[in-house]
Amino acid sequence: MSLNSKANATGRSSGKPLGWLKKLKSVPPGGPWVWLTYELVTSPAWRARSINTIRLIDDLLADYMRHGCNENGNLMATYDQQVASGSSRRLINDAVEEGVFLGLITVEPGGRWADTNVPSRYRLTWLVDDRDYSHATNQWKGKTEEAIKKWREKRREKRRQRDPKKQFPSTTCGTTVVPLRALPNRKAST
Repeated sequence: MSLNSKANATGRSSGKPLGWLKKLKSVPPGGPWVWLTYELVTSPAWRARSINTIRLIDDLLADYMRHGCNENGNLMATYDQQVASGSSRRLINDAVEEGVFLGLITVEPGGRWADTNVPSRYRLTWLVDDRDYSHATNQWKGKTEEAIKKWREKRREKRRQRDPKKQFPSTTCGTTVVPLRALPNRKAST
């Protein structure tokens, strides 16, 4: 008989966990929690997340739990919140773009107009949408390692074309260091 389960009438394991073990493995009482399935956490999309995308998803999960696990589809992660989480302000848009491509989040973009500032609204795709109670879309399931690799290469090429100097900085900035006395038509100062 296993120490992890109760014995049935024949003295064999019933497969039901002992009370203390069941209590240890149960959902924490009184606090919100989120399911992360094995299939999700072992998927190529989940494993390919950059650190800034991880921070974004962690902030969205915290916002989801802060609202009692009832606001998926209406989650917010402002730039200031992301910076407080450790993301660089200039990389937040890339993190959102990556999360959308990987199929882990969807976004309804906000913006500024008419003296208002409307934040973007996010949805975690592996959870039920609480606005219309639609099923989880699980868009991350369609992403393969090859597709992710191609997308990253395409994004990298796009950045190179946009600003080639930022991508490949030269340590010498295109100049050569020459001693002053080696220059022609110069007299050594005494």
